[in-house]
Amino acid sequence: MIRFFQSFDNSNCVFNFYPFDLDSAYNNIIQYPPSILIVDFDHPVLKKSGLKPFEEIISYLSHFPILIGISSTKSYAYEALKAGFNDYLITPLKELEIRKSLLKFQNKIQLERKDCEMICLKSYSDYRFLKVDEILFLKADNNTTDIFLKKEKEVTAFKSLGYFERKLPKCFFRIHNSYIINATAVRRINYNKALLFFEDGVNSFSVPFSRTYKKNVDNLKDILGKSDISLSS
Repeated sequence: MIRFFQSFDNSNCVFNFYPFDLDSAYNNIIQYPPSILIVDFDHPVLKKSGLKPFEEIISYLSHFPILIGISSTKSYAYEALKAGFNDYLITPLKELEIRKSLLKFQNKIQLERKDCEMICLKSYSDYRFLKVDEILFLKADNNTTDIFLKKEKEVTAFKSLGYFERKLPKCFFRIHNSYIINATAVRRINYNKALLFFEDGVNSFSVPFSRTYKKNVDNLKDILGKSDISLSS
């Protein structure tokens, strides 16, 4: 199977092969999230563990990857469909079928990336475009939302915080009734003070999190701390 993909000639694809020691494989998936993930349902380790641990790991990713299942039988097709797989291919694999599947989903990924890169703030006839990766956090202010950006910039949007919670990519977490944060910008979580700190303006920008959303903060800590080094004695 690995030889097949190693010989697969497509300059738009880079294949990484995760070990089927599950801890190592899942750690790699979180550390280096794939755009497309091909899962071999015939592998004995996956047969033994089932899909539950796999589904849990995938849920931690900021962007849900395209999932393609492969197997020598149709027996797992329904299980794959229930788990959210986008395609299911029967082995032995044919190069044409792989090419068709990958190209179809590559186009979908490119469109999604374009949608996720920018957001548009509209106010009457005024349109303002923001890069999503420049956002540190959002703060509710009655029926408007203040958006705090890198380099200590701030803009106001005439939309509720709930609106942005539905529209923003999965790397944005609700941590408080009044706050949504960009997980990729968080550099410190202080549980004693119930505060999160950001990479830019660390002395100026910290936001509180509440008990109601503590589970989201715990999930954030788990994602960011997969390769942590403990300094406690």
